[in-house]
Amino acid sequence: MVKHSHLKIIFLLLPVMILIPCMICALLNALEALHPLTTKSTALSTDSPVVTADAAAQKAIPALQSSITIGDFKFRIVRVVFDETARGFVPVDMGVSDRVMFVEFELLAGNKEAFKSLEITVSHGSGQKSKAVILISGGMMQMLATVTMKGNSSDYQPGEDNVTWAYVVPKGVDKLYLNFPTGEVVDLTPFICVK
Repeated sequence: MVKHSHLKIIFLLLPVMILIPCMICALLNALEALHPLTTKSTALSTDSPVVTADAAAQKAIPALQSSITIGDFKFRIVRVVFDETARGFVPVDMGVSDRVMFVEFELLAGNKEAFKSLEITVSHGSGQKSKAVILISGGMMQMLATVTMKGNSSDYQPGEDNVTWAYVVPKGVDKLYLNFPTGEVVDLTPFICVK
C-alpha cells in the first residue's frame, strides 16, 4: 500500500516528468529546423518555383567537398568546365549569350545507371532553371534535348569512368546551383570562382 506522503511526491513530480520530455522534443525540433542540411524541401520540377541565389546559398552543399552524399549516392564533383559547344553540338534553342557548362562527377558509391537517370537541374540568381541537355558517360554522349551541329568542337574530355551532364547557362553568371530531385542543392560557385 502506498503511503500518503509518497502520493504527494508523485503528484508533485508528475507535471515535471511530463514537461521535461516535451521540452526536449521542442528543443530538438527547433535545432533541426535551424540546421541547413536537415531542412526538408520538395523535389524541384519544371512547374515548381526556382530556388533563388540567396535561398540556395543559405542551405547549399559546397561543391568543392571531397565527397557529397545525397540519397544512395556518394560522389565528388571533379570539375566544372564552360565551352561554346558540347563536342560540336549545341541545343537548337541555345542563345548567342549562352554557353555550355559541363559538370563532371566521380561516383564513389551507388549504382552508376541509377545515378545517370537522376534529373538534376541547374539554377542561378535570376531564378531560371535548366535541365541537362547532354549526358556523357563511358565515352558515349547521349542527347537529352534537340541539338544541332555548330561546327567548332569543344576541347573538354571527361574522365572515362565519370558521369558528366552538360547544361546551357547564360554567359557571365557567377552563381550556379545543382538542384537534385530529392531537394538537396549543391553550390557550384566555388568552381566558377577558381575557373
